Amino acid sequence: MSNIDIPGIPDAAWRPLSADDAEAMSTLQQACFVEDGGYRITATEMREEFDRFGDDAAVCSIGAFAPDGQLRAFGWAQVPDSGVTEHRGFVWIEVDPAYRGTVEDGLLTWVEEAGARRLQRFADGIPTAIYRYEVYDWMADTIALMERHDYEIVRYFTENIRDLSQPIEECPLAEGLIARPWSVHAEADALTVHNAAFADHWGSQPIEADTWRSYNAGEFFEADTSWVAYDGSTPVGYVKSAKYPHDFEDRGRTESWIEGVGTLQSHRGKGIASALITMALLGFREDGMEYACLGVDSENPTGANRMYERLGFVPEKRTLAFRKPTPAGSAV
Repeated sequence: MSNIDIPGIPDAAWRPLSADDAEAMSTLQQACFVEDGGYRITATEMREEFDRFGDDAAVCSIGAFAPDGQLRAFGWAQVPDSGVTEHRGFVWIEVDPAYRGTVEDGLLTWVEEAGARRLQRFADGIPTAIYRYEVYDWMADTIALMERHDYEIVRYFTENIRDLSQPIEECPLAEGLIARPWSVHAEADALTVHNAAFADHWGSQPIEADTWRSYNAGEFFEADTSWVAYDGSTPVGYVKSAKYPHDFEDRGRTESWIEGVGTLQSHRGKGIASALITMALLGFREDGMEYACLGVDSENPTGANRMYERLGFVPEKRTLAFRKPTPAGSAV
C-alpha cells in the first residue's frame, strides 16, 4: 500500500488508517462539516469505529497526509461480518474542501475496490453490494460523484424533530405489559427484539451481539431514557436513546435522539412503540432537552411515519442511500 498515489493532493503520503489517527480524522471531518452540514464526529466516535471495524481499516482504509502531518483526505470501506439476504460494504470518504474536485473520483474508486475485495471473503452465494448512506439531499457534488460511479439511489430517509415544549400526552402500556429500564440483561433482550422486528425492513441485516454492545457502550448512549417492554417474561419492544452535546451549538438547540425503536410483529398495533417513545420524550424533557430527534426510512413498512406524526414529530432533513452491486453479487 505504500506505493498508492491517488492524484489530486500534491506531496501527500497515502497510508492505511488506525485508531491513532482518530484525532486527525475528526479534525478533517469537522472541517468537512462546516462545508457540508450534517453532524460533527468526535475523536471518541472515530475510535469507536475502529473498535467495530478495525480489521477492515488495515486493508480497506487510506488517508492522505501532507508533509506537515495534516490529514487532507481519507476513505474507508466498512464490511460487517454477517448478512442474511446480502453482504454489504459501506464506503465513507472525506476530503478537505481545499482539495475537492481533484481527488474524490480516485479515492472513491480505491475504497470501493477495497471493499469489494473484502466482500469476497463471503463465499456463500449471497449477493454483495457497496452502499453509501447519509448523503444529504443538498450535497449536489457528492450525489453527482456517486452517480458518476454508477451508484443508484435506493432509499430516502428523513430526520424528524419534536418540540418538547409542546404537550406530551400520556401513553401507558396496555394491561399485562411492563417496561424495564436498560440493563445488561435488557440490552440482550432488546437485541433479540431488534433483529426480529427489523427482519422485514429494507436494508436490515441481523446485528451481532458484540456490535450491539459496542453501540450501547459509547459515551453518548443514554441508558436512563432507554427501555425494554415485556409481555410476561418475553421481550416485545424496545427504545434506546443518545445525546450528542457537541452538536448543540451547531444545531442551535439542545436535543436527544431516539436511536432505535422496535416491536415484535406479533405485538404490533398494541401501542408499545408509542408508549416507549413517550417515556423517552418525558425523560428528555426532564433532562432539560428542548427537542427530540429521530431518523426513519421514508418507506417504513410498519406505519412508523404516521405514529411519529401522531407523537408530534415533523420532518426536518432528508438523506439518500446509494447502492452498487459488486462483481460477486447481484441485485436483491
